[in-house]
Amino acid sequence: MNGSDDVSVTAGYGTSVHRLTALPRDLHGRNPILFWTATGNAVLCLGFLVGLAVDPSVVNGESAWLKPTKFAVSICLFTATLAWLTPHLTVSRRFRRSSSWAIAGALGIEIVAIAGQAARGTRSHFNYATTVDTAIYVTMGAVIVAMTLLVAWLFVRATRNGFDVHPAFALGITLGGGLFVVGAFEGQVMGVLNTNSVGSGYTLPAVGWTLAGDFRVAHFAGLHALQVLPLAGYVAARAEQQGRITAPRKVVWLVGGLYAGLLLLAFSLALAPLVA
Repeated sequence: MNGSDDVSVTAGYGTSVHRLTALPRDLHGRNPILFWTATGNAVLCLGFLVGLAVDPSVVNGESAWLKPTKFAVSICLFTATLAWLTPHLTVSRRFRRSSSWAIAGALGIEIVAIAGQAARGTRSHFNYATTVDTAIYVTMGAVIVAMTLLVAWLFVRATRNGFDVHPAFALGITLGGGLFVVGAFEGQVMGVLNTNSVGSGYTLPAVGWTLAGDFRVAHFAGLHALQVLPLAGYVAARAEQQGRITAPRKVVWLVGGLYAGLLLLAFSLALAPLVA
């Protein structure tokens, strides 16, 4: 490698590090409410990891602190993504701010309820053991349904108003928001069935999913469409600008179709034990 190559590699590394370190400041500028929600859950996640390490309490065969950890990570990722997308959601500043506060509040209730139940050594979901447990679970469900409807309305209004970004990126945001809502409401199936799994078999470590009849797989895939599809749209838009592809929207439609197919497959496999 010659001197110019060394300079090029060093410059590229420096640029990547700068972008990474600038990300928190960028997210704060885009949506401070959701930025602090994401940051708070990142801090909580660290605390829950300590709980995993030092607290031997077990709920449903796994550490009591595993579920709070997973939810804190998920909330952090969701709110950070929504904060990043905020400037591209063409709604009024007032609606954007009020919806951000509502989302932050709903997720605050959710994580506090989950962590509180873990601290009590009992499960947070599908728990009707006492009046208190029932009230906590019902409140969690109502809050998340309301938040999901709000997010759906946020994306519907933004889509109607049009996006001020490349059409491929706009399509990725629209498809990602739509599949996120689908995935979120798939979680309500678990509420109706009063269980997250109707199958049995080997349980995957870390996530705790079973390999058959587990609705959490489709739920997870749907929720993270909010990251995958806007990113696909952004990459496709950049690729067209760089002359590498000529039909970026078709690429996004393809990725979205494949992702929706994966979501449908996961949900079908979860339902299979019920219809067999």
